[in-house]
Amino acid sequence: MLLPEPLTYDAFLTLHAQPLAPWRAALEAVRERHALPGGDFTRFRLGKNAVFAVGEAVVKLVPPFWAGDARREAAALRAVRGRLPLATPELLAGGALGKWAYLVTRRLPGRPLREVWGELSEPEQVRLAVRQAELLRAVQALPLPADLPFDWPGLLLRQGLELPRELRAPPVLARGAEAFLLDVVWNGPGFARAPVFLHGDLNFLNLLLEEQGGWVTLTGLIDWSDARGGPPAHDLISPAVNQFRRWPAARRAWAAALHLSPEDVREATARALLYYPDEWEGILSDLGVPGARTWEEVGAALLGMS
Repeated sequence: MLLPEPLTYDAFLTLHAQPLAPWRAALEAVRERHALPGGDFTRFRLGKNAVFAVGEAVVKLVPPFWAGDARREAAALRAVRGRLPLATPELLAGGALGKWAYLVTRRLPGRPLREVWGELSEPEQVRLAVRQAELLRAVQALPLPADLPFDWPGLLLRQGLELPRELRAPPVLARGAEAFLLDVVWNGPGFARAPVFLHGDLNFLNLLLEEQGGWVTLTGLIDWSDARGGPPAHDLISPAVNQFRRWPAARRAWAAALHLSPEDVREATARALLYYPDEWEGILSDLGVPGARTWEEVGAALLGMS
């Protein structure tokens, strides 16, 4: 057996933290199967899957409980190739090693925007935030492939059931969470909008850049493992929470370029509440609204409306 089966999530986290040695047999099998170049594999430390590079190839090893993500990523990469203003990885191969899935893509040049984001001037952050908003809309405007299904009702049900146990927020917000979620569901498009093409994690970790003539230029969008069809507001929460929460000028510019409606803000806030239940004290502090008393107030700050 090249990779451990069966595998619990906790066991995978332990394995994910390990260096190259436990992965080598699987990587060599993929190399031989697809005639990948010789040389040492190097590990990308970030990302939920185990990702390695050799030459111009990138190998992603996906555990059994995320095998559906690998299928959707392959479908997404085929669908977006050559159709966006930034480069996307070329899918070279895919397959299975036992119950594990893997993908092989061509490596794109550039470095993650996250590596330089905090060093950029405010005007430069604003410029890139607008570009990022335009890219988000370009992804959502693509035709939605039929092979990007996802069980949104099931996910929302699980998150809703877990919320009372996992929510860490100021008492006034915790007391109002259920009523806010029910109001979003029942009074307005809620979670039932027509699905669009979603990247799922369109933030500075997955945007590549190059410096050209003293300017930072976005050059690539990688890691489509969270791609799926779904409600447009879903693609707002990762940039808002993971990238822009400490950078108010960039956050406002990003939101303004997206032309968000009040319904967009309410739905994205509800989704963020469910996705990041145990992070709200830190999020509110970073947004500069630690004393927020309603989720509407939180949403206005989170989505650049205030």
